[in-house]
Amino acid sequence: MSAQLTLESLSFSYPGSKQRALEDATLTIEDGELLSLLGKSGSGKSTLLRLIAGLDRPSSGSISLGQETLAGKNTFVRPEQRNIGLVPQGCDLFPHLNVRRNISYGLRRWSRPERSLRVEELLEQVGLGGFEKRLPHELSGGETQRIALARALAPKPRLLLLDEPFSNLDVELRETLRTLTADLLRMQGTTAIFVTHHSDDAFSISDRVAAMQGGRILQAAPTREIWQTPASPEVAALFGTINILPPCKEHGSQPSFARPDQLVLDSDINGCFAKGTIRRVEFLGTVQRVTLDLGESGELLSVDAPSGASLKEGATMGVRWRVD
Repeated sequence: MSAQLTLESLSFSYPGSKQRALEDATLTIEDGELLSLLGKSGSGKSTLLRLIAGLDRPSSGSISLGQETLAGKNTFVRPEQRNIGLVPQGCDLFPHLNVRRNISYGLRRWSRPERSLRVEELLEQVGLGGFEKRLPHELSGGETQRIALARALAPKPRLLLLDEPFSNLDVELRETLRTLTADLLRMQGTTAIFVTHHSDDAFSISDRVAAMQGGRILQAAPTREIWQTPASPEVAALFGTINILPPCKEHGSQPSFARPDQLVLDSDINGCFAKGTIRRVEFLGTVQRVTLDLGESGELLSVDAPSGASLKEGATMGVRWRVD
């Protein structure tokens, strides 16, 4: 059955609130696609996920999965009837059930042999074969996350929703688990939506990213496209520090923006599009983040320089575009 998800003009307001938490969201997620909803806290990401899951009912608009309308003007399919899996933030395994029973919880209509085979299959795929009898309190954070993923995938949902699945993990474990998660979802052909405020998670896992702010979807595009050609400064800012550059002949009459790693400092100001005084140098390991004061305009530019470069506050430097 096709798992294409279609959102049409979806809006939602919480009771007693004058401001909409979600405004006119229109989006299509293709069958088998991995999409991330990226945005800061309060942007509407989790609200959208709750509407898709059926935990809330939209104020207006519609949600369709395949040929079935899940929510609309006169239609609302309850969460348990949608065949949509959910991995909530914090995982929320049943503390009194062992790993086997946690994973098989949604398989009560399956035969015993089918349940047993599915649990063993998923445990092997998440790298936790032999953990069947362990209780949740005996698992590490990373192991808990893997079991939560296996539990959500067990009934073979048409769509899987993951709400900040890696938020409580350290950097190394985070990278390992997001790779495992993406590989597993693609292997099973599962359509999935991730909610995250980390651009690294969004880029490493997804086919496309939908950038959100103020309850609106600002742009939805393939990962490379949204990184290279963000539709607005607001979208670009979701991926880290940006510089808003004034209009110039090279970029037409509109302001442009540049990330610190797209710019280069040069002591020879000839051929540079700007010059300024170094106000701050921050050592970040692989690079140094330099804040340059452009003078009378009061503008500041952030530029990344090699970690070994000798840079002093107060020095005058030019700024040019990185050639590559």
